[in-house]
Amino acid sequence: MSFPSRSKIDAALACLLLLGLPRAAKADEPPSALRLRGDALAQTRSPVGLVMLRGEDRARPWLDVETVTWLGVMGASGDAAFPAGDVLTLSVRARDAASGSEARFGRMVVSMGAIRPVHIDGVRALGRVFGGTTLEAFGGFPVARRFDYRTFDAAAGGRLGQSIGDVAAFGGSYAMRRRAAERDDEEVGLDFALTPSPWLTAVARSSFDIVTPGPADALASISVQNDDMRGELFTTHRSPGRLLPSTSLFSVLGDFAATSTGATFRWRAAPRLELVTTGSVQVQGGEAGGQALGRATLSLDDAWDGAIGVEARRVDFHGARWIGVRASVAIPITAAFRVATELELVRPDEPRGRGSLWPWALGALAWSSPSGWEIATGVEGSWGTHLSAAGAEYRGALHALTRVSYAFGRTTP
Repeated sequence: MSFPSRSKIDAALACLLLLGLPRAAKADEPPSALRLRGDALAQTRSPVGLVMLRGEDRARPWLDVETVTWLGVMGASGDAAFPAGDVLTLSVRARDAASGSEARFGRMVVSMGAIRPVHIDGVRALGRVFGGTTLEAFGGFPVARRFDYRTFDAAAGGRLGQSIGDVAAFGGSYAMRRRAAERDDEEVGLDFALTPSPWLTAVARSSFDIVTPGPADALASISVQNDDMRGELFTTHRSPGRLLPSTSLFSVLGDFAATSTGATFRWRAAPRLELVTTGSVQVQGGEAGGQALGRATLSLDDAWDGAIGVEARRVDFHGARWIGVRASVAIPITAAFRVATELELVRPDEPRGRGSLWPWALGALAWSSPSGWEIATGVEGSWGTHLSAAGAEYRGALHALTRVSYAFGRTTP
């Protein structure tokens, strides 16, 4: 590992150690317990994994620490390999339970109001004053794979918000990032939420890019709901930088940087049956199109611990024209074991030599025990054909991910 990565990993372990150091107990104090939770994830794409640790102490309930560390093996040349790693997040939080104010120090992902998330090494503070007034601020250095102190990259921003009981909340946010003493990113945003009655909700947010003038993200929606039904009208605008992570075939093929206007209707048709339908029109430049989906979810028990779902989707926009179906199943076999699977099948209107059907599948198995151990593993696969100079080729991909967690407590006198 490089020295910065090695030192950050040591710092993570040191923070957890300091948090867990016993303190002298007073005669009138009850016993305290240290809680430490560790999660390890590993996947097959290459020898890499994530290690996640979180620690808290009842003796100091206002303080906790958490870290997510990436570890792996990278090839230098030929068959040679060397260890590598980095800390994705490493932060210590101090919180005042009475007011909800808190401060967090270290490496973190900051998101507030309408501005886009920022990955920084720095500090974030949140203060609640004057009843419903909230003041948030952050500052630090943007996380980069190769950080150069000579460029003096920096990021800062904040949000000022106000709530009016449980009826309304609104706020304004600002974020700026400088690279080599020049403005690289700068955004201002507004957000608003209104709930005048239990059956009516309105939400709006918008952010504006100052460096390259134009809207970066916008959302407006109004919904009505009761115990069994919910209807929503919405319009959104998203820039390429706001695209969602691609977590399935549907998300890869169905997420666009465009302006969308549509409606969603959700109905609890029976105590264990939920129906959802969504339709939207999308516009980008001079092109227009739309998407539609219908989904049914059937619970296998009253607690919704197990469920079976079926979804159909149609996309016709910006060169992406396809119809697909998705099936999902999640079943708790016993109190300790749980299995889940998702299957997606897409039929493109124009295959273009890539096969008439595109399948994607995900299977997962989880086990947990009262002793604190939890183990979960998932396998993802996709298959298809592709035309190349050598002719039709069959291509497939198979990846696996495993997560191991352990939580334990220790009593100190």
